[in-house]
Amino acid sequence: MLKILKISAGSVAAILLADVLGLNYSASAGIITLLTIQDTTKETIAISVKRIMAFLLAAVLAYVVFHLAGYRVLSFGIFLFLFVACCKPLGLVSAVSTNAVLVAHYLTQKDMSLPAIGNEALLLCIGAGIGTLLNLYMPGKVKEIRKMQRILEEDLRNVLFRMSEYIQKEDKSDYTGTCFDKLASDVSIGKKQALDYTNNTFFQEAEYFITYMNMREQQCVVLKEIYKKIVSIRKIPPQAEQISAFIHEIAISFGESNNAKALLEDLSELLLQMKESPLPVTREEFEERAILFSILMDLNRFLQLKKNFADNITAEQIRRYWRVE
Repeated sequence: MLKILKISAGSVAAILLADVLGLNYSASAGIITLLTIQDTTKETIAISVKRIMAFLLAAVLAYVVFHLAGYRVLSFGIFLFLFVACCKPLGLVSAVSTNAVLVAHYLTQKDMSLPAIGNEALLLCIGAGIGTLLNLYMPGKVKEIRKMQRILEEDLRNVLFRMSEYIQKEDKSDYTGTCFDKLASDVSIGKKQALDYTNNTFFQEAEYFITYMNMREQQCVVLKEIYKKIVSIRKIPPQAEQISAFIHEIAISFGESNNAKALLEDLSELLLQMKESPLPVTREEFEERAILFSILMDLNRFLQLKKNFADNITAEQIRRYWRVE
């Protein structure tokens, strides 16, 4: 809805401004505004820059063609052939249609004097300028993303609590992977929100959200692996109680500003205790103990993802995003 309002209001404003300046073909300024407004600020600016570059190329080609072949429809066809052929390797194809319309005005007037070129240049500047200015305003998405971060963390916390519970249960008939459905959906929504925000701002710090969402997505993959291993446990080894307590500890302390270093130290202690515990006697005990050890390795990977994330963000990102809200 906001984009529609921008297109409508911007097109009208562009036409009115062109009329006030006494430009010919003022409606073209409104059409250029319509075509300029894209889904994101960066896309809008990029296409405006391309249209200005293409305008300069079009003016040179049109001047040469019209002065050599005259102001005829055939000449316009020759111009279009040359113009498109030049724009394609330069990556300016998206600017062809707008500038073709402006060059058609030269054909209609049979004039490519400096005032005529200036008229078209102003139409382009007004249309692209108003479109760009309007699209510089994008409603703040930070609160929306921050809310999704909290939802994601609650999702992950719930998954961990369930893991802590079911790793000690032999009956896992009601332990299904449905808890990952909401988690996957929320991660997908969060990544889209982060990408939209990054494309609509020029602050490098906005990339924090992309990195954060990617980190959470990778953690989800690890948790799914742990889930499969917990389900495969049939006879519960004594060490499962310690691992359950550790997973519960992760869930309680889980949060954006936890760098996971303390948890990794606790995990090292737990691994040492497992190594010092009596060796399994039966094949079944050995297999179950191996599964537990594999789960601990997965938990290590889970925590390392967060530690790596925390180690690679900037002090400014920590100041801005790890504040208590």
